[in-house]
This record gives sequence, C-alpha cells and structure tokens, in this order.
Amino acid sequence: MKRFHSLTVVAKQQETRDALRIALEVPEELKPEFEFQPGQHLPIQIERDGKRLRRTYSICSEQGRWPLEIGVRVQPGGQFSEYAASELSVGDELEVMPPNGQFHVNLDKDNSKFYLGFAAGSGITPILSIAKSVLMHEPASRFALFYGNREQATTMFIEDLYALKNRYPDRLQLHFIFSQEEQEFGIAAGRIDAGKVVELHERFCSGDSADEAYVCGPDSMITTVTDALVALGMEADAVHAERFGAPRRAVRAARTDATASEDDTSVMVIMDGHKKSFRMPRQGESIVDAAAESGLELPYSCKGGVCATCRTHLRAGEVHMESNFGLEPWELEAGFILACQSRPRSDAIVLDYDKS
Repeated sequence: MKRFHSLTVVAKQQETRDALRIALEVPEELKPEFEFQPGQHLPIQIERDGKRLRRTYSICSEQGRWPLEIGVRVQPGGQFSEYAASELSVGDELEVMPPNGQFHVNLDKDNSKFYLGFAAGSGITPILSIAKSVLMHEPASRFALFYGNREQATTMFIEDLYALKNRYPDRLQLHFIFSQEEQEFGIAAGRIDAGKVVELHERFCSGDSADEAYVCGPDSMITTVTDALVALGMEADAVHAERFGAPRRAVRAARTDATASEDDTSVMVIMDGHKKSFRMPRQGESIVDAAAESGLELPYSCKGGVCATCRTHLRAGEVHMESNFGLEPWELEAGFILACQSRPRSDAIVLDYDKS
C-alpha cells in the first residue's frame, strides 16, 4: 500500500492571481516510488487545528522530470489552498503520497497518434502533463488542446503552453476559449459545451480522426464534452475524463444512505502482506470511516469518489458503492471498488490492497 512521505518544497510560484505552482523535491531513494504516468495526481496531507487534512492535486510536470510540480487553484475558504498561498514557504515539508489515479496516458515512443485535450480552469494541470509528455516521448504523435477560462488573467500555465507551442509548432494545436472576455473571433468566445466542441472539431479537426481524448474540468463539462465527442464518432472508451470533484448530489447520497441492513459485517483487510480485521454496521458510514474508528487507517484523499486513492480489490463478499468517478469499466469488472464510497452488503467482505 502506498504511504505518505515527507517531501521538501523547493519552489513556489504565483501562476495567476489565484493559482500557484509548487515544486516538490523527491529524494533519490524515493524516485522509483514517485515515478508517475502523465495525468496522475498526488494526495497531500497537512495538520490544521489538530486535524488531519487531505487534498489531491494533479502533477503538471512531464514524465521523467524532477522535481515534481503541482498546480493549486486558491479557493476562497479552501483550507489547503489558502494555507499554500499564505503560509507555505520554500524549505517547508509536505506529507505526500506517491502518484495515483487512472486518468493518464500510456506512452509509447512508436505511437503515431492524434490526441485531443479539453480542459477548463485548473483542469489544465493534468492535461498539461499529458500534452508535454506525449510531444516529448512520442515524436510521431500530435496533440490538439482546447482550453477554456473566464479570462486570460486567470489562465493557468499560459506561458508553459506558449513555450510548448513554440517548441512543437507542427505537432501542437493550441486554442484558448474565454467566456468573459470579448474575442475577435466568435469561435474563441463562450464556454466549452457540446455546441462548442462540434464547432471546434469542424474548424480544426475536420478530416482528421482522433485516437484518444483527455477531458478535465467540472462535472457538467465532462458530460457534455464526452457525449459530443462520442456523437462525432469517437469510441466511448477512447475518451478519458477526470472531474474537479464529485457532484454534490453524489456526496449527499453517500451521507444519507438509510436503506441498508443494521446487521454487522466482518471486514478483513489485506495490506502489505498482513491481514487485519474489524467489524462495522452495514448502515451509515463508509468502509474508510469505519476502519478509522476501529484504529485502522486505509488510504483515501477526496472522499468524493473521484481521486481513486481509496481503490481496493474486493476479493470476497458484496458492497454497495454510492458513487464512482474514479474507476474505469474494466476495473469494476475486475472487482475493484472505492472504499470511501462503499458499504458492505454481506456478512463478510475481504479487501485486498496488495492487488493492483
């Protein structure tokens, strides 16, 4: 099982007035553990007011580059982002778990693919890592990136993107769309919705068949862009998506489950070759929370069914999973679940954290 390690902040840069880039130094002995697939994220943990706070941030570095860099949008009232903006300094240490997540590109130097990227706001962070890595490690592949923001002043990594375009002018298409700034051409104005996807595709990708698409942004954008790309002829399993966070309706459902039996379930956890057991009621809290009450800490980060840090294999028994925004269909078929969203539905369950 992946565990938290102390990493030193070696750089902190203001990207926009409300966004940061933070670089984390990884010691040589930990680099094999922190190797990542472009698009993955880092769970980060801090202590605030005596309580443990966890958040997940996507890596914006290209594959193989050190130190690791993450992008942080500063949200009003956001406990970690406000701490990072006002208190975190170069030389400080953060507790960081090795890279995680199923939203990533599988690089192959022999690939000759045409990739699409659709991002909104801070959703550019993993897409930037994917685009950089594809262009660097797949010399015959091409990338078309469509990036939506309210205005240029809030556009994260804009200098990185222009530099990338200058470095790969024939292999990278770069298109910005702004919703709150007047644009010379109408195609560059508005939001990235289904109609805009069709318009952009017809203008810039007509006659070209995309092999894979990567989409990152708020939930509503994910759904409309994915549906539009499938309607344009892409296979559904070729469109990969990652949300900023779980829709509120899903989180509410996880908290108000009143349909389960009150019977207890025996839970066995296999982790790092060891077996540990506890009992929990089938009604109410998730497996992650019930384990914590029993003194067993299971991996988690967002608790919204998005980041997949809590992913585990259900070796035996049955569970009900309230929400899933982090697992691919093949993972569900193979028996993987999100423990932060799952409640037992049988007398006993076995969770195997050692199976990947």
